[in-house]
Amino acid sequence: MTGDDPKSSTAHLPGLLGVLARAGHGGAALRLLAEWGGTSRYIPAHPGPDSPLVALIGVDAAQVLAAVAGGGNYDVPMATYRHARKGVIARAAGSTREVARRFGVTERWVRKVRQGSTDPRQGSLFDARPPPEPVPGEVAF
Repeated sequence: MTGDDPKSSTAHLPGLLGVLARAGHGGAALRLLAEWGGTSRYIPAHPGPDSPLVALIGVDAAQVLAAVAGGGNYDVPMATYRHARKGVIARAAGSTREVARRFGVTERWVRKVRQGSTDPRQGSLFDARPPPEPVPGEVAF
């Protein structure tokens, strides 16, 4: 598996997306999240070449979904996409510039994802430390 193989960081996805990823269709799971996230979609029992599902993820991946949930509707989650994509970018092989171009993001975003940087003013739900003091001149709410 290469460093930027979507399967390597998408197998944790929930429900049918995880089924796709574990079957070797991590990229298809990410496409579903990106294009259909937050919507309910029909999964045909026998996806044909004119099916919107086949057009989006390909016949092989569509058949995987059909075998598990064909003939029913599926609510595609939305919030998972950003986390999954960050995992793929963090593990992607290549220079910052190459990865940014490959994924259509800025070099700055790739550096932030790879460094795991967060806003130092943002507290953690699991951190016992008190929040940082306000910066002089900033309005605190």
